[in-house]
Amino acid sequence: MMADKQLQTRLLATLFLLSASILFLLAIQNYRYGLFELVYSASFLCLLFLGVSAYARFTPEAKFLSRICLWAIATALLVIMADSFTHPEEVQHWVFPLGLLSYIALSHRQATLLNALSAGTLSLILFWQVGFISALTFATIYTFLISLASTYAQLHQRRSRTLVALEVRDPLTRAYNYRHLEDTLSKEICRADQTGRPLSLISLEIDYFPQIHDLHGANSANNLRVQFSETLRAMIRAGDSDYSDSKNTAYLLLPCTPADGVLVIAERIRRTIEENSWPIVDAITVSLGCTSYVSDNQDVSASKLINDANIALVEAQKNGHNRVCHHNY
Repeated sequence: MMADKQLQTRLLATLFLLSASILFLLAIQNYRYGLFELVYSASFLCLLFLGVSAYARFTPEAKFLSRICLWAIATALLVIMADSFTHPEEVQHWVFPLGLLSYIALSHRQATLLNALSAGTLSLILFWQVGFISALTFATIYTFLISLASTYAQLHQRRSRTLVALEVRDPLTRAYNYRHLEDTLSKEICRADQTGRPLSLISLEIDYFPQIHDLHGANSANNLRVQFSETLRAMIRAGDSDYSDSKNTAYLLLPCTPADGVLVIAERIRRTIEENSWPIVDAITVSLGCTSYVSDNQDVSASKLINDANIALVEAQKNGHNRVCHHNY
């Protein structure tokens, strides 16, 4: 299955290819009517959009695609504005599909700004060259069309952000899920290797949580997990992040934190959890396992660090619970 970025790149390649085909047909039609200036403009834009389509389709990753799309669409609008001084009624229809394309190829802010400038400029040119009625008709239709496109683009972006959030977060606790932990931890290991700064990970579980679940029921146990996760989230520092494996184990990722620092933070968490009042059970304790990593040119994976933190967690539980243990890497 292709990634979202690959699908979007393929879509843009197809849309620009379709736009180039339409411009080619416009060039032929204008040639038949003897409008040679528009033939040159349509041919130029056809080649321009073909180039964008080829770049999106055949260039690996297409890192500069967003910039190229912005440059191509802005250039096309400038060409249309220039032609509108001599052929205002013919080229005013060219901006409609271009405006819709901008909301797919560009960010919402960029597309809105370009379309606002296009609508205002072309309306003034039509008013000067043709008359008030034509300018008003164009401005009304264009504003209505672009408003619909803008609304749809905003809804689509909001839906995309929601889907991304659902993909990386645990639905119950709203902490990041285990898969996102592995991805983020791999990136933080690379960053630690490059900067030489330490990296720490905490694995923690509510003590005797299975017994709490059996005694008070699933709903009460889930409510406890939610409040526990919210408490952890309120205690971590800016730059730290919390994760959950959808069972009883939570994880805290602490970049730029050495072994002595993570022990201080873990002990503060343990004491806070013990002193707080909790629903249903009144009081709970927590066991914490910690591990730290400092770059030493060894090949360390995310799963290795997670396993080390879990080993320290098991050690804390075997030694009587409600304590902090550190796995020396």
